[in-house]
Amino acid sequence: MRLALLPFLLLCVGGCRPREASTPTEAHARLVAALAAHDGTLLWDALDQDTRWSWMTIQRAWRECYDITHSVVPEGPERTRLLARFEPGATSENAKALFARMLSTEDWTRAKALVTAAGSRLPELRLPGESSEIATPVGPLVYRKGRGRSAGWGYAGLAGLADQLKFAASADLERMRRDAADYERAATRGAR
Repeated sequence: MRLALLPFLLLCVGGCRPREASTPTEAHARLVAALAAHDGTLLWDALDQDTRWSWMTIQRAWRECYDITHSVVPEGPERTRLLARFEPGATSENAKALFARMLSTEDWTRAKALVTAAGSRLPELRLPGESSEIATPVGPLVYRKGRGRSAGWGYAGLAGLADQLKFAASADLERMRRDAADYERAATRGAR
């Protein structure tokens, strides 16, 4: 009986996740709704796939950096500084929560300015059909289609910032992994 219910439960849980926007117009409507509600989790659901993936990378990297810092960096101001830097990623439940937590007033203001400048115009599909935009006096309001058959459309206006943070977080993680070995060797030498 329990095994018979498993497929049903998986379908129900899978159905709880918001469906991807199937058109640029639907992605635009999601962005407008998120901005009207001033809700970071709704804004996450309006983002393009690449931007969300960048935030997932940031969160994983910061969580690992935080763990490394706790494990091997000796007590002191450097440890305190590193823990504070990586804490948002380590203490956020997931990338969506981290994104919502890290949104700045400037991020909201810029997106609202673009939507306001767009007025009632809807995104126009550009060839080959993987991006769409509304040209505004403030700048382009860009939407991108994700990769894969089931991937949908999303707002790409925060992709640049997400990419910058992703590259910095990845570099931090590489550095912390290298430094961890140095800290462990120093601790071993000190124990002798």
